Amino acid sequence: MRWLFIVFLFYVNLSAQNEKALIEVQSAVDTALITIGDRISYSITIDHKEGLRIEKPGAGVNLGQFEIKNYRISEPEVADGRVKLEYRYEISVYDTGKFVIPPFPVAYFPTDSLRDYKLIEAAPITIYVESVIQDTTRALIDIRDPINVPFDYVFMAMIIVIVMALSTGVFFAYRFYKKRKEAGYLFKAPAPPEPAHVIALRMLDQLHKKDLLAKGEIKQFYTELANIMRQYLENRFFIAALEETSFEIITDMRNQEISEALLELLTGFLELADLVKFAKYIPADSDNIKSMEDVRVFIEQTMISMVTDQESERTEMQEVTLENNNQKL
Repeated sequence: MRWLFIVFLFYVNLSAQNEKALIEVQSAVDTALITIGDRISYSITIDHKEGLRIEKPGAGVNLGQFEIKNYRISEPEVADGRVKLEYRYEISVYDTGKFVIPPFPVAYFPTDSLRDYKLIEAAPITIYVESVIQDTTRALIDIRDPINVPFDYVFMAMIIVIVMALSTGVFFAYRFYKKRKEAGYLFKAPAPPEPAHVIALRMLDQLHKKDLLAKGEIKQFYTELANIMRQYLENRFFIAALEETSFEIITDMRNQEISEALLELLTGFLELADLVKFAKYIPADSDNIKSMEDVRVFIEQTMISMVTDQESERTEMQEVTLENNNQKL
C-alpha cells in the first residue's frame, strides 16, 4: 500500500509539471491599496508552449466590481519554443472597502479537437479602497445663519437710471433704423441715378474716341451705336427697347409724345443699323457720320430738362416781378 501511494504521488506531480510546462497564467497589480477613483494597473501574463491554441482575453472580461478604463495588448514574445503574452488593464472602483479581482480563466486546447479543452486560472487579487477623507472623527460644522444685508437705495436708483437710459437709447435707435429703412437706406442716402441723356451722351463720346469708322469696323460701330440708342429709349421712355425688334420699338414710340420728324429720324436710323448688322450693308461715310449726329440730336431733343430748386425759385421771382410791373403800368 505504501508503494502504491508513492507511485500515485509521483504520477500527480509529473502531470502537474507537464501541465505547467504547457501553459502558465499569472496576474498582478501595481498596488493593492488605493483611494476612491484611483486607477490600478492590472496585468495578465500567459506563458505557453509555441503552437498551443488558447482563447485570448479581450476588453470585455469580467473583473467584478472594477471598471475597465483602458486596455492594451503587448506584442507576443517568442523565445525557446515558448510564447509570452501580456494583457494590461487600467481599472478603477468607486466605493470603499475590500474588493477582489476574481480569478481569470484561460481556456487552452492540448489537442487539435475543439471539444478537448482545459481551463487554467490566474490567481484572484484583493484590493483595499480607502475614502479620500481620512479624518472621520471631526464633527461637521453647521451652516451659518443668513446675513441680513441692508437695502441700498442709492445702488437701486443708479440701476433704474441706467436701465431707463438704455431703454431710451434703444427706442431712438430703433426709430432711426425704421425711418432709414423706410427711406431705402440706413446711413448715407444713395446718390440719385444719372438721367438717361447724361449716360447716353457720355457713351456717345466714348464711342467717338474708339474711332471704329477709321479702323473699318463698320458693323461694330453700328452695333454699339444702336445699343446706345436702345438703352436711352429704355431709360427715358420706359420701354423694353433692349429686347424688342426695331418694328416693336417704333410701335411703342408712336404712343410717346414726340414729333413726327423725330419719329422718322429714329425709324431711319434703326432700319439702317439693322441693314448693317444683319444684311452686311456698307453705308457711305457721310451716312455713318449722319447716323452719329442723328442719335445725338434725338437724345438732345427728347431729354428731360433738369431744373434745380434755385432756378425754379429764380423763375418764380421773375414772374412775380413781371406781374408787379404790369400792375403799376
